Amino acid sequence: MLYVQETLDRQTGLLATDTIGEYVTITELGDKYRVGPKRVRTILHHMGVLAAEGRRYRLPRAFVERGLGFRHDNPRSGHPFDVLSPECQELIAEAWDDTVADLDNEDTPTMCRAKAALDTFRSTRRRELTTQEAVCWLCDNHHRLLHRQIADILGVTAQLISKFTKLRAKQINIARKGLARPA
Repeated sequence: MLYVQETLDRQTGLLATDTIGEYVTITELGDKYRVGPKRVRTILHHMGVLAAEGRRYRLPRAFVERGLGFRHDNPRSGHPFDVLSPECQELIAEAWDDTVADLDNEDTPTMCRAKAALDTFRSTRRRELTTQEAVCWLCDNHHRLLHRQIADILGVTAQLISKFTKLRAKQINIARKGLARPA
C-alpha cells in the first residue's frame, strides 16, 4: 500500500502530498515469499524484525522510530497490525535465505529426536501403526512439533496431519464431556 504524508503549506493554504513509499503488511510479505502468515512471523521473529508482545509478534517501537515500519495499534478492524517500509523490506530480502536455512537447521534436531522416539515406539508394537495413530502419538509426546514437521517425519501431507489432529481434538472433547456428566 502506498503511504503518503500530507503537510499544510501555511503560506498558500494548500495541502502538499509527499510519497513515503510502498509499505506491505507482514502477511503480504509472506505471500511475496510464498510462506503462510504464521511461518513468515516465525522467520521475522528469528531474524529479529518482530518481537513477541503478548500472544502476537509485533514490530518493535524502536524499529518504528528508525523508520522501518508503522504499527497500527487501533485499526477499524479491531486487529492490530504492522506494515514494513521499503527499507525494511530490502533488509529482510538480504537476510531471508540465510534465516530460513538457519531456522530449518534449528528444527532438525527436534525432528530427529521425535523420529527416533517414534521408531523406538513402533519397534515395541506387534503391528505397524496407522498414519492416524502415528500422528496422535507424535502430538501427545512431541506437542511442540508443527504440522509440516510431523508431515516430514511421516512422509505425508500437512493437510492429512491437520485432518487427523482435528479428529483427535474432537475425540478428546467428546471424552471430556462424557467424564464431566454426572452419573
